[in-house]
Amino acid sequence: MFFTVKKVVFLGTDGIGAAALRWLWERQGSTFELVGAVSGVDRKMGRGLHRQANPIAALSKNLKLDVLQTERPAEELVPWLEERMADLGIVFAYGHILRQRALDTPPMGFVNLHASQLPELRGPSPIEGAILGRRDKTGMTLMRLVREMDAGPIFGTVAVAIERDETTPSLRKKMSIAAVEVLERFWEKLLAGQLPAVAQDASMATHTHILRREDGFLNFSRPAEELEAMVRAHIAWPGSYFFLKGERILVRKAAIGQGTAAHGSLLGLRHGALEIAAGNGVLRCLELQRPARKTLPADVIWRQLLCEWDTVPSHVDQP
Repeated sequence: MFFTVKKVVFLGTDGIGAAALRWLWERQGSTFELVGAVSGVDRKMGRGLHRQANPIAALSKNLKLDVLQTERPAEELVPWLEERMADLGIVFAYGHILRQRALDTPPMGFVNLHASQLPELRGPSPIEGAILGRRDKTGMTLMRLVREMDAGPIFGTVAVAIERDETTPSLRKKMSIAAVEVLERFWEKLLAGQLPAVAQDASMATHTHILRREDGFLNFSRPAEELEAMVRAHIAWPGSYFFLKGERILVRKAAIGQGTAAHGSLLGLRHGALEIAAGNGVLRCLELQRPARKTLPADVIWRQLLCEWDTVPSHVDQP
């Protein structure tokens, strides 16, 4: 089969896309050439607040790729694409919505890798959303990029199993691998223009949102199984927390227990876990973290608090 060598660009910022970028770089040759990458600007990070490149920009530079780092893609992307005569763009966790002029610049347009089985879990936090929804599977989808978020027609999907104790970091690793599996399965037909796309059923769409700090608050009127899923989903950001005597306590690991009491009641220690009554069941807090301190077993944190308090509260602080 004869192929015209296509010029491809990759757009991404989050490190979840690093494996896909490296796959494209290693596989370029007779059918396509990876001519550059687009990513976010260097930002101040760490205790010293030194400027550092994000994972995709850093990898691109290491691979000697031409990199456009910009916070103004609306102004800078189209000229950059035109200069490189890009035929196709592939986007994975880039962090910017592309304008129609940019979408129309490469003759083959843009495709997007999205970490869910679309049309489910559209939006910016599909991995967290899958865990919060206590799903047993999700997927990595290759789709046509359009102006409406995650609404383009679908080329194909690879399913990904979600374990009962799955956390966002562990599921991110699986999804990074799944992105490579999607490329291996569909890439050549996509380049050849032989991969059909199927329109999404918009009536089946569900949506996620950008996670904010307040999303991590554990409202103990909710069922224990929902709260435990929050702990696993929010472990990286924003964290899952409650307040005791005004102090913000992060729950870093939890399990579901049985029991009946007024929600928010502190039930004390049981087999090393601090138990708190929920709307249905009990949240067994196994590992906790106090502000600016390290994560410790719950019984250690609880004994620290008991030594500091004059009186022991019977409930977590109410919102």
